[in-house]
Amino acid sequence: GDTAGITVSSPSGTTTTEGGGSVTFTVQLDSEPTSSVTIPVSSSDSGEGTAGTSSLVFTPSNWDVAQTVTVTGQDDAVSDGDIAYTIELSAATSTDAKYSGLNPGDISLTNLDDDIPGVIVSNPSGTATTEDGGVITFSVALKTTPVADVTIPVSSSDSGEGTAGASSLVFTPSNWDVAQTVTVTGQ
Repeated sequence: GDTAGITVSSPSGTTTTEGGGSVTFTVQLDSEPTSSVTIPVSSSDSGEGTAGTSSLVFTPSNWDVAQTVTVTGQDDAVSDGDIAYTIELSAATSTDAKYSGLNPGDISLTNLDDDIPGVIVSNPSGTATTEDGGVITFSVALKTTPVADVTIPVSSSDSGEGTAGASSLVFTPSNWDVAQTVTVTGQ
């Protein structure tokens, strides 16, 4: 007799990207089931990659047609490096005892990070301060979400000529994209 089994192809690649790059793989049954076979599909980290379907259903009439799963990388705006995750194919459910409980292999992938850390500094509002207290301003923000607080020290190369209104700027994972203004006052 035909042996019950689930064949999962190798994925078309091993990496997805935060730019929406995707990979595909196929799943099919090795023999005709006596009733529908449902295989749940999920991601171990939906913030990094998601499957285009939450389940695959094979029937006695389509069991031998490979079903394609598309996995798409997700962008998180966090400079967190390349993150490994798994597309999990859970145990099949079916009233066919040969297929019920069969657990196909999972697909291991890596989502490539596209967030390059950096600091954005605006052009100053002018190029000169005056000794009677004239000021210029500029703003600072981060390019990507940090995973922890980021402190940027601010100082003047000659405090006898100009002083900065803050000795440091602190960016958090929640305010990283809000520009902070630095005021430079002539002395």
